[in-house]
Amino acid sequence: MGIISRAISVAMITLGIIVPMENSAFAEPFDFVALGDTAYNVPEDYPVYEALIETINNAEPAFSIHVGDIVGVERCTDAMYEKHLAYFQTFDHPLIYTPGDNEWVDCQFSEPRMQDPETGALDMAGYYAGAAGDIAPDRLNKLRSVFFSEGESLGTDPLPLHRQSDDKTHPQMVENARWTHDDVLFATFHVSGSLNGLTIVSEESSIEAIGRNRANVAWLDSTFAEATEKESKAIVIVLHADMFETVHAEFNFFAPLSSHNIRGGSLGPFYWFARRLADLADNFEGQILIVHGDSHVFIVDQPMTVSRGEGAPPLRQNVTRLQVFGAPEIKAVQVTVDTDTPWVFSFSPLYN
Repeated sequence: MGIISRAISVAMITLGIIVPMENSAFAEPFDFVALGDTAYNVPEDYPVYEALIETINNAEPAFSIHVGDIVGVERCTDAMYEKHLAYFQTFDHPLIYTPGDNEWVDCQFSEPRMQDPETGALDMAGYYAGAAGDIAPDRLNKLRSVFFSEGESLGTDPLPLHRQSDDKTHPQMVENARWTHDDVLFATFHVSGSLNGLTIVSEESSIEAIGRNRANVAWLDSTFAEATEKESKAIVIVLHADMFETVHAEFNFFAPLSSHNIRGGSLGPFYWFARRLADLADNFEGQILIVHGDSHVFIVDQPMTVSRGEGAPPLRQNVTRLQVFGAPEIKAVQVTVDTDTPWVFSFSPLYN
């Protein structure tokens, strides 16, 4: 319940007017925490990350969201995945995670490729985030099996999730998830940095990236359809990649779409996701929050507004984006959600 709503209720009670709370149209505000791009400089970042998790736990949010890049330049071993799964399980509330590029897209073979002399299998120690070479083809499968084996969030108090894989049309997309909290619909999308895995180096990787991009666009469609059906007050779109160029271009090719250029251009890895999001936002009456990481700078802005001159307000003023902190600043952002306000979302840095 917002401050004004509470004041009205108190005034009515003072006057002897009884209003049953269960029939109240006012929603109780809640908080969630967003973080990402953590623990790049190891081992020195680990105690800082652990202290941040403790701070988040003390804040008692409804849930937390990690937007990806759980590591920096680090061996992409099975043990690394298990280590960071263990970190996620120290959140004493639901933790929802969407992958970044460092944990699989950038896990490339280093040279020389170490092989087992008996089996010929490649040594997992040969995978490094940020190494030059071919993208390791099995790391995405491993990532999915470690972090997304159950139909619920991580953390010690897991939250049931509806996953895109449940719909059978995209059975591989176990990482794309949706959940509702107090008339707000949340959805994760596997859109990562490093151009989302789209590369001319590997045909296999590009085919995977194109298929995943199509799945993400379909997940956008069904997310907005569900929000419309449920009459959701707001939608939160969660992904890793920073799709927007930070600097406004003097000539903006994407002027009908966004006040910021889209990274990679109209044939790049983010255009069709951003294009579909813009179309859907134009027909949604509520607020839309995009939460992402990737560029390691805390930003709150409206990157998809389009000016219509002085005679009409800009298009897509209902779209706000939050870019979370990132290493070397191991910090988080506490988001307060109050659907009794026109703006719905407010933001506060959270750190030690």
